[in-house]
Amino acid sequence: MSLPLPAPKTSTSIKDHLSLLLTVTIWASTFINIKIVLLQVPPNTLAFLRFLVASIVLGLHLIWRRQPFVKRQDWPLAGLTGLTGITLYNFLQNQGLKYAGATDAAILAAMAPVFIALLAWLLLGERISRRQVAGIIMAFSGSVLVATNGSPEGLVLNPARLYGDLLVLLTGLSWAVYSISLKRLLNRYTPVTVLTCSTIGGTIFLFPLALLESPVNWAAVDISCWLNVLYLGLLASALAYLIWNTVLTRVPAVTAGVYLYLLPVITAIIAALFLREIPGTFTITGGIIVLLGTYLAGK
Repeated sequence: MSLPLPAPKTSTSIKDHLSLLLTVTIWASTFINIKIVLLQVPPNTLAFLRFLVASIVLGLHLIWRRQPFVKRQDWPLAGLTGLTGITLYNFLQNQGLKYAGATDAAILAAMAPVFIALLAWLLLGERISRRQVAGIIMAFSGSVLVATNGSPEGLVLNPARLYGDLLVLLTGLSWAVYSISLKRLLNRYTPVTVLTCSTIGGTIFLFPLALLESPVNWAAVDISCWLNVLYLGLLASALAYLIWNTVLTRVPAVTAGVYLYLLPVITAIIAALFLREIPGTFTITGGIIVLLGTYLAGK
């Protein structure tokens, strides 16, 4: 995902809407792709391979477009965005998806705007309204409903699922720190430059985590798994971000932000089709509460 950025007030074309829908659909599908690849590749190794591919593609794109890289004095800030938005986010997501369902993960990951509102209030002194407080409480309540499946007994009956859900929930906090740090860089560089340097920095931080999982039985990794890795690197981590950032130069942030609320819906549909994961009543109810609360908190 990517934080919606301010854009000029222009008319939104059908092409822009289709581009946003395509991007969100790609991002939604990653929850399923990751679960498939995790059957053969360890989570940290998967994250490193995915963003190594993305780093190469984005780096070549930046050179081809003759865009500048981040200056040396801004390397620490670029490193922080890479550490939080790439390394920690994907470490927590991949580890969590070993135990959590794809639909659960999509719902809980959608709570990022809640954490952004809280951090902006705590760290930046931004005012938080009563509506946002209500949204935060609502989103938190919905996440508890999803994680426990509507009963405190769910904590005891399926601790692995709860552990996975909690890890995925923390991705929202990681993304919030990334988004707050990102603001400063975006005041100095183009979105493509920031995205490329953050991705490269995050990939560097992922390398030692991948080494902890070696040796990997690469002979057991089939062609289907490698195709999923390429999909995650080329489409989900490079192309989708480039489309998103390009469209955001023409589309108001509010318009683009609405599409992010489709993530859990599209993920649930894809998970039902390919993973046979049918969301239960409490998951659907909790998901609706999370999305409504997140919408209020993000306003």
